[in-house]
Parts: sequence; structure tokens; C-alpha cells
Amino acid sequence: MINEFSVGDTVRLISGGPLMTVNEYNEEKDLVDCIWFNMDEILCTGTFKGAVVMIDVDDFDFDDFDFDEQEDDEEWEEELDEEEEI
Repeated sequence: MINEFSVGDTVRLISGGPLMTVNEYNEEKDLVDCIWFNMDEILCTGTFKGAVVMIDVDDFDFDDFDFDEQEDDEEWEEELDEEEEI
């Protein structure tokens, strides 16, 4: 799995939207509970499937990621292409 979330990670929806903070991650169900402030500075919460959330590039530690562990290189390349389109 490409996404592994930890409490405190900064993430955003793949489709865009505000920067959010991971409040809890249920690995078994692949659910990411997030908190963020909207434009009116109101605290918001939401739970998302891990497949629709990505770690913010500025928060991702590329040194800790093992690119050789990718099970399916073609799938990995498709995911990279999708992220570049955003």
C-alpha cells in the first residue's frame, strides 16, 4: 500500500481542498479521520477512505519510503501520473 498515515500527518483530498491533519487512522478499515479549519476558521472533521487522501508533498519524507517495495510497478506509475495531474 502506498499510503500509510500517522496521527499528525498533513494530508489533502486527491481531488483538492484544504490541508488537513490526520487525527486517527484505522489501518484495518483504511479510514482516515481528519481535522481542519475552514475559511471561517471553524474546526471541521471528516473521515475519508485512504484511497482518496494523499499525504501533502511538503510533509512526505521521501528518505523513509522504500520505492523498491512497490508490488506492481505499473500501478505505482499510474498513481504518480494521477498525482502530477492535480
